Amino acid sequence: INVVGLFFVIDIISRRLNTRDSDQMGGIAKSAPTLAIAFLIILLGTVALPLTNGFIGEFLLLMGLFNYNIYASAIAGLTIIFGGVYMLRMYQRIMSGDSNEATLAFSDIRSNEKVVLFVICALVIFIGVYPKPVLSISEPSVKALIDFVDVKMKSVGSY
Repeated sequence: INVVGLFFVIDIISRRLNTRDSDQMGGIAKSAPTLAIAFLIILLGTVALPLTNGFIGEFLLLMGLFNYNIYASAIAGLTIIFGGVYMLRMYQRIMSGDSNEATLAFSDIRSNEKVVLFVICALVIFIGVYPKPVLSISEPSVKALIDFVDVKMKSVGSY
């Protein structure tokens, strides 16, 4: 969900500015506040802020990894932090940076884009607040994968 939202937002921006160079995208939030808010919600889900869909996945991943190997979970935690810093700096540069002629003329999102971004943002928040439907769908597959890995690990005598 988050990746689709990020690609959608970046596609909107790059098509309107005719560039993919983030150095030429500063100050978009001034001209397109609705896009900036939707982008921020999706981005916060991506960096796993609590009450977003990304938090549930990252928490479960780190908890499971911690039970398996504390050092691997520490490294994974650091990569999550570094990824979050990168994403927030990107948002700051694109949305809050210095404006230029192209970004001052940037128009906010159209109604069809608003509908798509609203659905994505609603899912980011809904799954973060109430993850049970998604977790119950994925639980059988996850259990089968864990059992498979467990059997393979025991057969090679890893633990």
